[in-house]
Amino acid sequence: MAGKYKVYLVMGVIERDGYTLYCTVLFFDSQGQFLGKHRKLMPTGLERLIWGFGDGSTIPVFETPIGKIGAAICLENRMPLLRTAMYAKGIEIYCAPTGDDRDVWQASMTHIALEGGCFVLSANQYCRRKDYPPPPEYVFSGTEEELNPDSVVCAGGSVIISPSGAILAGPNFNGEALISADLDLGEIAREKFCFDVVGHFSRPEVLSLIVRDHPAKPVTFTSASEKTEDAHK
Repeated sequence: MAGKYKVYLVMGVIERDGYTLYCTVLFFDSQGQFLGKHRKLMPTGLERLIWGFGDGSTIPVFETPIGKIGAAICLENRMPLLRTAMYAKGIEIYCAPTGDDRDVWQASMTHIALEGGCFVLSANQYCRRKDYPPPPEYVFSGTEEELNPDSVVCAGGSVIISPSGAILAGPNFNGEALISADLDLGEIAREKFCFDVVGHFSRPEVLSLIVRDHPAKPVTFTSASEKTEDAHK
């Protein structure tokens, strides 16, 4: 689809690696080529019973002709150190897929746009009870008795915000929709002239961050490292 319509595509999936599931974002370029992925670092609440934990090796920011693109998933957007790592990689188009339709989410998205001096694109689903399997296969615990097929169970709120905090599109709470906006990347430089959290507005001699961006593997085989060493000799 990305190649057919010549668009950069950022989408959420449930990834399986061996016998572990991850909440993951995939990135594709406008030719339809797979660029890479981000695995959610910290599953939220009861998600930890199901999803595995991402590591520092999948916090990418991809340099593309339309800007530097990265993503964080739902409540991990509240992790200030994760955001700082992405700012340090120069993120310009910050994608924030979520399942949170509360007003406080909009406040978080505005803050990230201002803090990072970047465009924030947050997508959330709009769905009704009838979009899910009926009970007992799927139950909305605590509220199922109050719902009818047309009850809204997630109200959307997709939004696009500029580095100055201006709302460029959305937030949309009126049903399924496609929102769009023209992004002036020059606005990033104008905003960072005032505030650059990992540049002239940082104090590394006082506050600094170390990111362990290698894969956190539970098992490492010495023969593999020996072969690598032999290849370099």
